[in-house]
Amino acid sequence: MIKQIPNLICIFRTALTIWLSIVVLNDPHNVKVLYLGFFLTWVIIILDGVDGIVARKLNITSDFGAFFDIACDRATELIFLALFATLHWIPFWVLIVFLVRGIIVDGIRGFASKEGKTAFGEKSMMESKLGLFLTSSRFMRFTYGGVKLLAFAFMFISQMKVFSFLQGPEMFLIYLATFLCVLRGVPVIIEGRRFFS
Repeated sequence: MIKQIPNLICIFRTALTIWLSIVVLNDPHNVKVLYLGFFLTWVIIILDGVDGIVARKLNITSDFGAFFDIACDRATELIFLALFATLHWIPFWVLIVFLVRGIIVDGIRGFASKEGKTAFGEKSMMESKLGLFLTSSRFMRFTYGGVKLLAFAFMFISQMKVFSFLQGPEMFLIYLATFLCVLRGVPVIIEGRRFFS
């Protein structure tokens, strides 16, 4: 059972994201619901880092765990973006960029896994220092996660129309997250070509 703790954290945060999106869709103008969205976004994104920390502390990391974590990250990210696009809080094209990038990158990583390569870690499919930095470094992963956290959380705050000084930064953060999403995907596409030759 202990070996499943990181995976259970992944399942919990994904389920929490689904539940939150349903609650927000049912009453997107309710200030209490928007506050809930703001606070639960912090919980959900922070749990994204907790599962990996727990796996390393308990020495129960695995290739499946890494794959499952990425799958849950992708699902959580896309649920938030789909919610925002459905409510017309963000442009639809932002969701499309994340979807297309995710499908292409995860497809390439699937081919790489057939040769024993992983997205991160010692068996990473990335060979260049720049590719490793952009996709695997703690700095880039923390930066990307932090930008998404702020973008998603501030999206709820901006809809309250209460904190006028907080309106505007959320779209900058959404566009920055989109840029980082593409930037981190490009090295995978470039270096992933070798798995198709």
